[in-house]
Amino acid sequence: LMSRTDEKEKLNYQYVEGDIKWDSRATFVYPSVSCLAGLCAGMFGIGGGIVKGPLMLAMGIHPAVASATSACMILFTSFTATT
Repeated sequence: LMSRTDEKEKLNYQYVEGDIKWDSRATFVYPSVSCLAGLCAGMFGIGGGIVKGPLMLAMGIHPAVASATSACMILFTSFTATT
């Protein structure tokens, strides 16, 4: 992800609102918090979307995209819980 971001920077890619610039911090923080959210979801029964939704907003993702992504995560989580 970081190499693709570097390549976009070299080509003067114009980011739109909500695009993520994957720097070393974002590449470490987002997967770490996602793993922690999954652990809490499994141990305590809270939804991972409760943690990941605000995280995506803090990363600058467009609210509609963050909402749709959280809904998609909930769909797969609930599907696996019922099978």
